[in-house]
Amino acid sequence: MSVGAVRVLLLTHSYSPEVSPPQRRWDSFVYVMRQAGWKVQVVTPRAESRHARVLSKGRLGAVEVGAHGEIIRSFVSLRKPRTIVGKLIKNALDGALMLPRALLQARPTVVIATVPALPTMFVGYIVATVFRRPLLLEMRDAWPELISDSRILRWKWLTRLAHWAVRTIQRRATTVVTVTDGFAKILSREGVPAVRTIHNGISTRNFEVLSRLPERTDSKLHVLYLGNLGESQGLESVILASTMASDDIQVRIVGGGTASERLKRYAESIDANIDFRPPVRGDALRSHYQWADTCVVSLRDDWASFNHTVPSKIYELLSLRLHITGIVTGEAARIISGAAAGDIVDHDPNHIAELWQELYRDRQRTDVGTIGRDWVFDKASLEKLGQEYVELITDMTRRESSDD
Repeated sequence: MSVGAVRVLLLTHSYSPEVSPPQRRWDSFVYVMRQAGWKVQVVTPRAESRHARVLSKGRLGAVEVGAHGEIIRSFVSLRKPRTIVGKLIKNALDGALMLPRALLQARPTVVIATVPALPTMFVGYIVATVFRRPLLLEMRDAWPELISDSRILRWKWLTRLAHWAVRTIQRRATTVVTVTDGFAKILSREGVPAVRTIHNGISTRNFEVLSRLPERTDSKLHVLYLGNLGESQGLESVILASTMASDDIQVRIVGGGTASERLKRYAESIDANIDFRPPVRGDALRSHYQWADTCVVSLRDDWASFNHTVPSKIYELLSLRLHITGIVTGEAARIISGAAAGDIVDHDPNHIAELWQELYRDRQRTDVGTIGRDWVFDKASLEKLGQEYVELITDMTRRESSDD
């Protein structure tokens, strides 16, 4: 089978025009695949009925042409929930609605299911089985380990069942792609036969340098957290640290998520002077980065799976030459340290506050230079990583052709 004849069926819970880490990753990968002359079909939920070039509309949703010429079959879903239970219900519903729509697509060369929305992997397995095509399963997070760490399922028997089900699909997939080396090693040890790492990154084809604000209106150290406000981040440590630092430290938290209201109540209960802001995008997002002296990247330290988790935010901050307060361990900590892009600290609020006081006294430490940006453009460009996907799928199709 020639490369030009490849037809990709992508199943994802997030795609353009929605803005999210999976959307940014797959927007770049689809761009590269289309540049290679491949046909790409995408099946995805939408919280709103927003479409670009609509080809048709019906009971099974809309069919439209995406920005890169890909064909998108979308269906209206629930709006983003504010609770973990709501998120689980939405993901399950999206999976149920995705399956019949995926089976309506032209028979693909390869089926790609990208997770963290777990039902997507089961839909991908069913679709690949029905079409008798290889399944490429992308695990952006460390599932099923996160099921145990997060205790999102209340009953042990259900946790064990979910763990078994996820691992079974991983073992039966033609290839599993991870975004970290550590998780790839775990899957290999667990008997997953074909594992490949294609890291996260940023799009470099339309990259814009972050200009700094010409003047500062105060001498305070500006600390910014911009991202998801969920259970995974452990932001209580950041909030408590703000009460232990001097008035020379100003902390701003920008974003939303399932823990948003709880974190605001916690900040109020301990009289923390935190400037909470709603989620933003575009120029408003860049203005927050221009304001910041250091940006917080945080993952809670009591979930073992986070030792091999790298938040995609790290790559963005590296490219923008922003100092990182890294409250992380494992691979994430090694990337920040290796790029000389910030300081690593544990979740002890005293240690976080001490670091901020040191940065306030020595502002030169927040000038991280160009090492991190250069590393991102060389190793973490999504366009270069997309080419790795093209090569991987090309090898898969050749093997399938020889097996036939």
